[in-house]
Amino acid sequence: MTVTGVLVALVGACAAGGSARDGTAQAARGCAPGVTDNRVTVGVLFPDSGPMAAQYTGFRSGVEARLAQENAGGGVGGRLIGTVWRDDESSPGVNLRAAKDLVADGAFAVLEGTMVSERSAPWLGEQGVPVLGVADQPLWGEHPNMFAAGSVAAGAGASSALGRFVGSQGGTRAALLVTGSDQASRFFAASARSSLEAAGVPVVFESAVDSLSAERVGSRILAAGADTLIAATPLDAYTGVLITAAELGRPFTVALSPFGYDMSRLPPGLRQALAGTYAGVPFTAFERDLPAHQAYLSAMSRYAPQLAEPRLQSAMNGWISADLFVRGLRTQQGCPSRAGFVRGLGAVTDYDAGGLLARKIDFTVGRGWADLCVDFVRASWAGVGFDVFSPGPTCEGTAAMQ
Repeated sequence: MTVTGVLVALVGACAAGGSARDGTAQAARGCAPGVTDNRVTVGVLFPDSGPMAAQYTGFRSGVEARLAQENAGGGVGGRLIGTVWRDDESSPGVNLRAAKDLVADGAFAVLEGTMVSERSAPWLGEQGVPVLGVADQPLWGEHPNMFAAGSVAAGAGASSALGRFVGSQGGTRAALLVTGSDQASRFFAASARSSLEAAGVPVVFESAVDSLSAERVGSRILAAGADTLIAATPLDAYTGVLITAAELGRPFTVALSPFGYDMSRLPPGLRQALAGTYAGVPFTAFERDLPAHQAYLSAMSRYAPQLAEPRLQSAMNGWISADLFVRGLRTQQGCPSRAGFVRGLGAVTDYDAGGLLARKIDFTVGRGWADLCVDFVRASWAGVGFDVFSPGPTCEGTAAMQ
């Protein structure tokens, strides 16, 4: 069976029988759409195709494994959790259409991992549909129905962690790379610029890049005198610039990508190009091997065996998104409503995804802030794994978590 076939089968098993439309038709009296006496349906929205698909390979598997684990224990409030899913094709317009399809297909809430949520977010907010995932736009903080345990783009509330980290590793002049068509990529660059400049690291070059223009852009970056590269681009474009710099004999002192932690899908040559570069993740890195990581890996092996390498940032993001949904459901008594879910999860002050986050999130103080903690990792010189920095993740207001 293909990977897609396995995933489709897993969705069917997780749904505990019956279609989403059937479940909507049989909704318990007074319950929200997508909720019956013995089931609640959640939508899963991510890029299964398009230019950003490779960076989200594990998202759905992480979601399905966490929900399957919950269902194995009887679900939440006697209700099993089923899923319906859509591919947003890495396109804002398709993302909006897919969000509408999920709601029409009976989704009580939406779990979202993408870089193109800017058009669906206002519509989902108007409908009052809970959205949970990794914030790719600052606008996640503008909608009370949206909850994130991490962010790709922090916007005006830029964390100081990135700038402080770059400075600590010897970076002095930075170049920023974005994907021209992605609004989230541009927001990440704006956030990075604020953080770098606050730490005394000027940005001397900024440009859009793709795999075809990587060599030309790489030469221009070096001509600008940058010794630091920060790239919110697909990994093929990022590695293309890294290879150009190495071939010209001027490798970067610091190179970092928010997608650099998922190297397992790259061919060996490109993995080697990442050697010595950095990535930052909003959860504690797998290399710390905490009990929470061991529990995650055990569950992924049992419930998502189709994902050969579960130590992916995208898979962890899917797992945490689903776990956040479960936490919200547990705040509900009796028949869940969307408004009740938003109020309940919005009152949670101690969310840490079962120990996977370095610091507890208090959703009562706002949801538009940058990640409180970022765990920076460095790709090994052999290009086969990562090293972490002790004693722990870099957090707001501290040098590191103990």
